[in-house]
Amino acid sequence: RLPWRGVMASVGVQTPAKKGRRMQKYREEWEKEFSWLHRVQENALKARCSACKRDFSISHGGVCDVRQHAAGGGHIRSIRMQNQRRAECLKADGSPEVDKALHSSVSSLEIKVEKTDDVVVEDGPGNSTKTFRFSREPTLEDIRSLQSSFAAERGWGKYHQPRNLLLALVGEVGEVAELFQWRAEAPEGLPGWTESEREALSDELSDVLIYLVALADKCRVDLPSAALRKIEKNHLKYPAEKVYGSSKKYTEYQK
Repeated sequence: RLPWRGVMASVGVQTPAKKGRRMQKYREEWEKEFSWLHRVQENALKARCSACKRDFSISHGGVCDVRQHAAGGGHIRSIRMQNQRRAECLKADGSPEVDKALHSSVSSLEIKVEKTDDVVVEDGPGNSTKTFRFSREPTLEDIRSLQSSFAAERGWGKYHQPRNLLLALVGEVGEVAELFQWRAEAPEGLPGWTESEREALSDELSDVLIYLVALADKCRVDLPSAALRKIEKNHLKYPAEKVYGSSKKYTEYQK
């Protein structure tokens, strides 16, 4: 059992594509969606962000890697700073029209982010209309690094091998299940749960996350990029116009 609590969550770093897997290459069509995206000369496995002024790999997940970069805190800050610098330059003109257009430009990114964050699911009984969000920081890479250091300081590396981590992860999932055992249905938000019960659930879910990240680390799976790719695959497997309101498996829609 993991004696360490209170570590944290979100998105991580790029790793090279697995051996044998087809590597993704840059596509100019992406530039229509991402105005800051540019090709890196003589390297089709990378893309250039003009806002952040740096190159990043797209070989692992293609457009998923681009979207991950766009969702990163560093990129969002760079876009805001770019808009603010543009604002300072245009403000010198003193034109009310320019100032109005500028304000719209600076706030457009924030509006887009808010709309994404404020998506509320209301398609089933018991779903809350109150928006819930995770913390933006720390990232999954932060958790990986913290847990790796924690284990190394105690000489536990020899025990933290994939098989052992997987079994520990399954055990922690069982402890989460135990908290729900013999209860009536638990609606979203867990009304009626005491603070001590919520704290116990928080601890057990944290153990699950920590073991999952540690397992991905030992298996060399870049979990944030892998999750984005999986979501993209699910979009193809479960097109909204076909599956809305149904719980059937995707194979039943392909018949």
